[in-house]
Amino acid sequence: MTCQLIICDWNGTLIEDRDEKPLFETVAKDLFKSSILLHPHRMMRIIKARQELKALYLRSLQETTYDFVKEIYRIYNDKIIKGLASSFIYQSVNRYALRKKVQRKLDYRVLESIKECRQKGISTGILSAGYKYGIEKILEVAGYNKYFDFFKADDLKVINGKAITFELNIYNNKPGILLDFLEEKGIVSSAVAYIGDSTDDEGCFEIVGHPIVSFMAPDKQKQYFEKKYNAFVPSDKHDLLNYLMNI
Repeated sequence: MTCQLIICDWNGTLIEDRDEKPLFETVAKDLFKSSILLHPHRMMRIIKARQELKALYLRSLQETTYDFVKEIYRIYNDKIIKGLASSFIYQSVNRYALRKKVQRKLDYRVLESIKECRQKGISTGILSAGYKYGIEKILEVAGYNKYFDFFKADDLKVINGKAITFELNIYNNKPGILLDFLEEKGIVSSAVAYIGDSTDDEGCFEIVGHPIVSFMAPDKQKQYFEKKYNAFVPSDKHDLLNYLMNI
């Protein structure tokens, strides 16, 4: 067994959501409900944010010349998150993680494979542009957080108990972060497996010895990654686990 480390993306790999929109919407809805009587100005700001987001999603169906992910974060940060008590956000995320609907979105085929590999002594981790606290809480509820050695994801910047912004430092920066991490740990890239689903994972596929396409990736992406990076495309959980245990 030559694989020393397995790294997973989050959105589209371990959970079916393609971005953090569902989690952010939950925080916005909770804030809206709490603002109806006491904070009418905040309520109106949330309504305007939702209108902007709706227009953004409609635009995404027609255009590809702008950065959709960054626009989502900009709207949520400017119109909803900035100045909000961080405790409110954490409580909202905690409730979100407990929802059965959210837990059903997890890909247990990958999680069970990661669990078995970790129990065999292979190091594991997550590298994602998603919200770190949310990722950890969702996996904690599911009982799988203990099978990951590290979580490299974006945080909520907080000053004096007030939220400043949801950071977006990992998005489009994964290759550099991965290389720095491997150098720090003294791990050669050929001994690393990376499971991902999107173009944001391409740079990592170029670096590691064992690129793997997630079950949830669109068929066109699977074909593209398989052809360009000779990435492994598992057919089911047993296929994935067998691959991970024998590379």
